[in-house]
Amino acid sequence: MPSLSGRAWAPGGAAGIGRRGNRVRFAQLRHWALALLAWPWAAAAADPTVTVTLLEGPTTLVRGVTRYALAEGVRLQPGDILEVSDKGLAEMEFTDGVALAMGPKTRALALSVPHGKPAPGDFYVTQGVLKLAIAKQGARLRVVTPYFTLQAVDGTFVLAVSGTEAAVFMESGEARLASRHSKGTAPTRLKSGDFYTGDDNKGNVTTRPTPAFIGALPKVFLDPLPSRIARYKDRQAQPRPLEPVKYAEVETWLKAPPEIRRPMPARFHSRAADPAFRAALVENLKFHPEWDPILFPEKYQPKETEADSGRGTAAPPRPADKR
Repeated sequence: MPSLSGRAWAPGGAAGIGRRGNRVRFAQLRHWALALLAWPWAAAAADPTVTVTLLEGPTTLVRGVTRYALAEGVRLQPGDILEVSDKGLAEMEFTDGVALAMGPKTRALALSVPHGKPAPGDFYVTQGVLKLAIAKQGARLRVVTPYFTLQAVDGTFVLAVSGTEAAVFMESGEARLASRHSKGTAPTRLKSGDFYTGDDNKGNVTTRPTPAFIGALPKVFLDPLPSRIARYKDRQAQPRPLEPVKYAEVETWLKAPPEIRRPMPARFHSRAADPAFRAALVENLKFHPEWDPILFPEKYQPKETEADSGRGTAAPPRPADKR
């Protein structure tokens, strides 16, 4: 099995693959894969089980309509949006034995966060690189990208997502991958040493990762992820609030596939009162038409019929002619 060793992080490009463009494209995923995305983003239940245990460099958190500075010891909640800085790193650990590290320029949305053993965690990743390690059998986590959904079974994998394709290398263990272009076929089973690359139209499995893939990884990804969950077992931190979120900071999610973006108006409704946020919404309305009733509610008022409009305005009847 090829090992992950080689060069340090290369700053140009989120994943070191498919650098034919830097515009994030949101391909329509298959219906069954998107079903997991329609998760209610309610407030987190008591006893959250995902904790941020390691930070290097700034990472921002969007929770509700506010941007925060993330801190070690913060518990994640469903709907949290994470954005790692250009030279940053963030690791979170689950009480069921999963460790998930996000490298520089990674952007991810926590669709669901497990609050009990049977529940998986679901993350939607639009760009960047991450490493997942499952230490306990039975732990579950799904990673959704614009190109495929990856269900980890056990072991360790490294995943990179760019604006044109995504790739995953199985260091060990097994995972099941369902691509958006393989409708009607069973998920691809990835085993130790497999390297998968895929885009909107095709996917391919080989027995070793490319030099570009390895060269784009943070150095820490070449080694096992450290575990620091024990020090935060009884310590919980709160993120530091920065400011109300701006349109550009959540544009990626407002323009995401329908199952991602449709809950967004309910979440960011109050920000439409901000003139700059509202202007950006109007300018980009074709990318998120579900905002139209919020921005222009008068268009959705019941229309007055001709009969209704004539009531009370007709001339009074003329008196009868007494001749």
